Amino acid sequence: MKQVIFKVFAVFITVVAVAMMGTSLATFFVHPDVRAEMNTPAMLNYTFEEVPGETPQWTVTRRFSTDAADPAARGSVGTVKSPYEALIKAHGDLKNYLSQQTGTMSTEKTAADEQAKLFAASQEQDVAAIAQRAEQLKTAADQLAVALQGRSEDLQALSVKSRETREETAARRTDVLRLRHELEEARTDLFRLTEVRRNLMDRLVRLEIENQELVNRQSQLEANSAGVNYQQDPAQ
Repeated sequence: MKQVIFKVFAVFITVVAVAMMGTSLATFFVHPDVRAEMNTPAMLNYTFEEVPGETPQWTVTRRFSTDAADPAARGSVGTVKSPYEALIKAHGDLKNYLSQQTGTMSTEKTAADEQAKLFAASQEQDVAAIAQRAEQLKTAADQLAVALQGRSEDLQALSVKSRETREETAARRTDVLRLRHELEEARTDLFRLTEVRRNLMDRLVRLEIENQELVNRQSQLEANSAGVNYQQDPAQ
């Protein structure tokens, strides 16, 4: 029975020893690399400086400013004894900074949401006003189209009337030219007739003069004939 117990203890101790050895190896080979962790993107905004001495210390300095009024300000996060504590300190400071930024952004987001709501309400009013204005413009455009159609019909009627007037004017112009030609011919005939009348009047005057001369001659002949007869009768 004792041998069994010893065997069990031996196996148990062997297992515990192997487990402790595995833990030691894992701790040795898997422990985090401090320098690599300090150069991660999240830690690029921090400066880690080792202060040598009997008890080495690590100083963590912030590369960015947490004061919006003074962007150039920089601050010391603190001084710790080990690089792991320095990393933890830097991570805590970054967490606090991100929490502040998140709060600020949340406030700004709330204000932006309120402005967005106001803008949306204003947009709805503008859209309603634009729709109403568009309806008014459509009504005015329809009325203008009707008026334009009426004006177009009037213009067509005036165009037809103007064409008829032009045709009538052309006919009147032709008549005027024809009458003017006839008037010229009448004037020519009148001039010719005036010349003929003047010639006839001249001939009539000459004939009347000749006739008067003939009458006078006849009277003289009759007088002479009567005197001859009177002289012949006394001789008898």
